[in-house]
Amino acid sequence: MTHEYFERKVMEMILDSKEEPFTSLSKQYANASVVERKFTGCGFTTHFNVPDALAIDGMHGNILDVNARFNGSEVLYMFVLFVRNGKINFLDGVTCDEWKYNYDEAILEYAFEGKRKHELTVEIMNRVEIEKKPHL
Repeated sequence: MTHEYFERKVMEMILDSKEEPFTSLSKQYANASVVERKFTGCGFTTHFNVPDALAIDGMHGNILDVNARFNGSEVLYMFVLFVRNGKINFLDGVTCDEWKYNYDEAILEYAFEGKRKHELTVEIMNRVEIEKKPHL
């Protein structure tokens, strides 16, 4: 499995919900292009370009509930999707060990026992509403 295919599977899992904000962010991802992809040795960062027309006014924050393990290892690989200025900005994959590139051995899982977690904030008319509810 290529890195790009693995990354797509991670993004699909992160955005897999029929609830907002996931549906709008999924639409952004479907219309996004990759601007830059960096490999660090202990992870990767992929930056996206999303059309301005798909931005969600006032939204920013992170979605941080998908992890991976490789070939039964106890080493955890974590993924965080950053949302800035109402648009998907970048995906960060990181581990405390050396990054494994044999993606065929990856097992993706939700970090919080099947529940969804995000820390997205939406500013509405100078008022801030914080959504931190679990999503199924």
